[in-house]
Amino acid sequence: MVAAVTATAVLAVADPGGPALRFTDGTPRDLRRVAGQAWLRFTAGFHGRSDCLGAVTVGVAWELDDRARYEPRPALVLVRAPGTAGNLQATLLHEFAHHAEHRCPMDSAFRRRFVDAASLPAGTPWRGGERWDRIPSERFAEAAVSLVLGEPPPHILIRVTPDEVRAVAAWAAGGWG
Repeated sequence: MVAAVTATAVLAVADPGGPALRFTDGTPRDLRRVAGQAWLRFTAGFHGRSDCLGAVTVGVAWELDDRARYEPRPALVLVRAPGTAGNLQATLLHEFAHHAEHRCPMDSAFRRRFVDAASLPAGTPWRGGERWDRIPSERFAEAAVSLVLGEPPPHILIRVTPDEVRAVAAWAAGGWG
């Protein structure tokens, strides 16, 4: 399923050149409101990465196998609707974290540190794998949700460790390349 990416910028954070949130034309107003609040929280939590986040577009998918999906090109988050505000917010934060990992440099030292914090075997590939909960990229996104919310999300997909959240916090603040 591909959403039309006819979008208009409706929310920019901090300055006109900073991270921006856009929406596809068919995105409902209530989803735009939840996404806007989630984006503000995300960019505040990832303030050290504001120079590389750029723009991301959110669109609605009325039928989607997963809760959401991030498409790196064209930086599009498709969200399955309807959903509760709390679940949608956590889902959007998860996908915004995938956007950050695709847009912002993440060096191998950080990835090794994160894999270690997750108690995964050294050399675990960052993306892909047999079990979703053992994929570092997915654990990173869930740790980002916990970081931004200050607690685990209402729907816990992966139980991340405090070490994982601390590693994401350091990276989000601009450390660890």
